[in-house]
Amino acid sequence: MKIFKIKNLFALLLTAMVAVSCVKSDDFDIPNTETGEVNIDGTIIDIDDLYDLWAQEVATNQANTLFFEETNQYISGFVISSDEAGNFFEEIIIQNNAENPTRGVKVLIDVNPLYTRYEVGRKVFVKLDGLTVGLNSGVLTLGFGGNGEDIEKISGPLEEEYIVRSNETATIVPTVKTLSQLSNRDLNTLIQLPNAQFTESELGLGFANQVGDQFDGDRTIESCSDDGGSILFQTSTFADFKGVSLPQGAGSLTAVFQKDFFGEVYSLAVRDLSDLDFSGNRCEPSLLNPGLEATTTFDAVYSRYNQEGGYVEFSEDEDELVIEGYVISSDEKGNFFEEIIIQNTPLTTEIGPNNPRLGLRVILNRGDIYQDLPVGRKVYIKLNGLAADIDSGSLTIGYPNVSEIVQLPEGVIDLHVVPGEEIAELIPLMASANELSEGDINTLVQLSNMQFVQSQLGLTFAGEPADEFDGERNLESCDETGDIRLFTSTFALFKSQLLPEASGTVTAVYTKDFFGEENILVVRDTEDFSFSGPRCDPIVFGCDGPSGGGSIFWSEDFEQFNAIEDYVTAGWTNVNVNGGSTLWVIGNFDGTNYAQISGFNSGEADIETWLVTPGIDMDNTTEEELTMDIQTSYDNGEILGVVFSTNFTGDVTTADWQALDVDIPTGPAGGFGTFVTVDPVNISCIEGTMYLAFVYRGSDPSATTRYHIDNIEITGN
Repeated sequence: MKIFKIKNLFALLLTAMVAVSCVKSDDFDIPNTETGEVNIDGTIIDIDDLYDLWAQEVATNQANTLFFEETNQYISGFVISSDEAGNFFEEIIIQNNAENPTRGVKVLIDVNPLYTRYEVGRKVFVKLDGLTVGLNSGVLTLGFGGNGEDIEKISGPLEEEYIVRSNETATIVPTVKTLSQLSNRDLNTLIQLPNAQFTESELGLGFANQVGDQFDGDRTIESCSDDGGSILFQTSTFADFKGVSLPQGAGSLTAVFQKDFFGEVYSLAVRDLSDLDFSGNRCEPSLLNPGLEATTTFDAVYSRYNQEGGYVEFSEDEDELVIEGYVISSDEKGNFFEEIIIQNTPLTTEIGPNNPRLGLRVILNRGDIYQDLPVGRKVYIKLNGLAADIDSGSLTIGYPNVSEIVQLPEGVIDLHVVPGEEIAELIPLMASANELSEGDINTLVQLSNMQFVQSQLGLTFAGEPADEFDGERNLESCDETGDIRLFTSTFALFKSQLLPEASGTVTAVYTKDFFGEENILVVRDTEDFSFSGPRCDPIVFGCDGPSGGGSIFWSEDFEQFNAIEDYVTAGWTNVNVNGGSTLWVIGNFDGTNYAQISGFNSGEADIETWLVTPGIDMDNTTEEELTMDIQTSYDNGEILGVVFSTNFTGDVTTADWQALDVDIPTGPAGGFGTFVTVDPVNISCIEGTMYLAFVYRGSDPSATTRYHIDNIEITGN
């Protein structure tokens, strides 16, 4: 049986009456915040002393926090933050002096709003007994002791027990400093950058209203002072001004100097837009001198990887490990993504006897890297806390994740990747494809007298239907010093531009394909090509004498055998000179045989397959002509050629070949074409024994056109 006591009922009714009597409509009355003289019954210590007590506890007891009890101590300070515009939340920042402060502290309070009682300039006293001091988001913080290393907010009902408002308010004078002059002592204080601006790439954005602004809008402030530098500028996505566009000019900036949420990088936060006066002209910013020097070399990184036989971590406990290099990649045009390629010298020569010219790749979770790290920028990589391993075929610096590397997280990038002041002019290594070696991987090279293969002219860099991730195009040397492939991302801004048809030089990063199987070239943008010279395609052979009208004296309709091996036995040659499996075969449709080839689904990046006839005697006839039927299907580029030789002895690579003017028909990209009889070719001036060859130069998946050849006929009188 349940009994409800009368006194409990009376108390409940009284509570309800009081609650109803407090409701006034929707008006909000700001409470009376005036206060009389404050008498503090305890010892007042400076915020500097608070910091020293905490630092001593950390050093003596290896603790992370310090709890106060029975000390009867208070700190005093002046409020410099404000949550009126929503950019601070349930916290006040106080510094020890209204002008020229030497230390500040953050106080966490589970109350909102706070600006009605703790306006900017209000002097306050904070009772320490019962509170814990330590680092929260990287800055000195007071609050309740939490679990582990956390510091929790002072609960609302206990606010006045710990925080005492003085009747004194002061005008806060921000400390004017440039970025190079800021240090940890300035954290939690109000500073003013005398000459600054938002970085150009972010102009047009709001303070914190972009899709990726989950909790804070992260923007970049550049210093226009002589010592330069840049710093993170953060705005809460709850700030009243989050949707306002960033000012486009330059000027002074007043802000609370703090750290990001993870306590890893310095940042600035303003109270409201009145803290910004960007009405002046923009400047050309410069970077801070980071004051770093290399303590190890690229070669030492390679050696350590080889010594350990693979994945290697650089411990935080080791002596400081710093390498310096020069950026050779650029993501401005989208052909590099969330990575930088650096080499240890801007020149082509070795740095020293034990320091050869080398390159490294660094993977990091950040876009638009070119803004801070343009081509030629000197950069320092702090290796401690990072790792190295082979990724996409080349030695790469990344963030350790058990026994593999991943991208450096956004929050730690600036701790490890530090721009230098110098921007050097890069001198690419001038070499041929045959001269490049594994030691040149991830370095800048220049190849001269190059051109795209004729069969791919008319294609774009990476805008074809078959270009799934990268457009793979073939560059050939006009002086026969080596061919190489160029890879272009399907996210590159120039992917839909046509390949240049002339010949010339190409400057590119020499690197590996995604699978690490092939050495390739990757350009930063189309300006890396200087293709203005004439092409060096083989001269098409032609005869001027009379031809035609004779009878057939040599022909092949591929009906005598049903397998290509039988033709080889009969004197034909069928060879893939690159060792691949793509070869000519005998196809059949509707009872008709023909020679057939396609590189589709071969997985071969460089196909060169020859089908050569037996010798054909050209001395017993005159006025000879060549005709044939060709069917072109699934056409993604002309990659078939017809050539002849009179000194072929079995090895196609040692014979002299000349191209015949055979007009290869085009076909549909998505299906089968029809057989087309090509125009007769005059071969009346060829003497001796002629070998006719059909050469297929393809590349899966970018150039895999399927060809059928039938009814080859040579007539003569």
